[in-house]
Amino acid sequence: MFGSATLEVIISLVFIYLLYSLLATVVAEIIATALALRARNLKEAVDRMLNDEIDSSRFQRFLNFLKLWKNPSNKLINNFYNHPEIKYLGSSGLFRNPSSFKAVSFSKTVIFLLNCSRELDADKIDTLLRTKAATVFGEETAGYVLNIWEDSQRDLVRFKLQLEAWFDRTMEQATEWYKRKIQVILLFLGFLLASLFNVDTIAISKQLSKDKGAREQMVQLASAYLESHPERPRTVGASLDSAAAREYKEQMDSLMAIKQELQRDIIATQSILGVGSWLPDSLEIKTNPKTGQRTFGASIDATLLPKYKEEMVNNQLFAFFSFRNKCSYFFSLLGKHWPGFLLTALAISLGAPFWFDLLNKLMKLRTSVKQPQSSTNTNSDNTVLPSDSSRRTE
Repeated sequence: MFGSATLEVIISLVFIYLLYSLLATVVAEIIATALALRARNLKEAVDRMLNDEIDSSRFQRFLNFLKLWKNPSNKLINNFYNHPEIKYLGSSGLFRNPSSFKAVSFSKTVIFLLNCSRELDADKIDTLLRTKAATVFGEETAGYVLNIWEDSQRDLVRFKLQLEAWFDRTMEQATEWYKRKIQVILLFLGFLLASLFNVDTIAISKQLSKDKGAREQMVQLASAYLESHPERPRTVGASLDSAAAREYKEQMDSLMAIKQELQRDIIATQSILGVGSWLPDSLEIKTNPKTGQRTFGASIDATLLPKYKEEMVNNQLFAFFSFRNKCSYFFSLLGKHWPGFLLTALAISLGAPFWFDLLNKLMKLRTSVKQPQSSTNTNSDNTVLPSDSSRRTE
């Protein structure tokens, strides 16, 4: 029955996943901004609209998926992005391509490139579309655009609205593409963070199941966190329009504001669990008088330690580690604990909102679990039976 140790272990793990997911989200957004992933994602989506898809194998598609910083460059996409309607939406600095624009900008640019005008009648526009579509779009896409023109009953205003609807549908999918890219980044970041902080799900689970004090402290930290952060953490989206861009800025400011608190909470959990992958400069060596076994603290795996320098300081024996010692220990730890690190990385890739919601539910479940209470005897009809003394007659 969910009640004590098992529930507390699960709450502790979920709280750890939440903290590291938030940290990974902050780092992922910094990376996304530095690489202009939103602008690249938008340009990739528009490129798929303008150009026909090239046949490729499944392996090539997988490699293409891993290229998170793709920046398509060809005649059609370059003509589109060089149009003033799109070009001047970007900055004049390092990132020249806009990270978002509205559907009306897409339709106006396409219609301009097709040389369509309201002054022209439907027949002339039809002729222009059939001659110019192949220069603005790929062959298959040009055929699709001509179908849109026919569906619009050869009316330019309706055609413009149809183009905008096509853009909106594509951007909905582009948002999902961006989320998948961020999830891939979170997976790699999760493994990196798990390796650096020694967040081994398997080892931590074993430790928590044995250490009641650590479980209780972790649950207290989780409860305090929920009290101080009642709102669900928000992840930033692809920012494909100006409204989303404003919301993105607010979300990013919110994430950066909690960064210091987040680091404080992570340090608190590390001090409780005694984890860490990077050796300090020195450690006190303690020897068990009965077994003669040396210990270096709960967070150190003595079996993986390389050869180190020993020195007496104030009648106490210390181990001193060089940078080479630290690197050797880190990679040895990685080789031994990589399955647990991978589990942690997979958990982090699910995102902070998922773990926040789950932690809330688990904390409510914990408070709703009632301890067994003694009660008076009842019969099958739930009627309280009188005690023997009350049934006696004088």
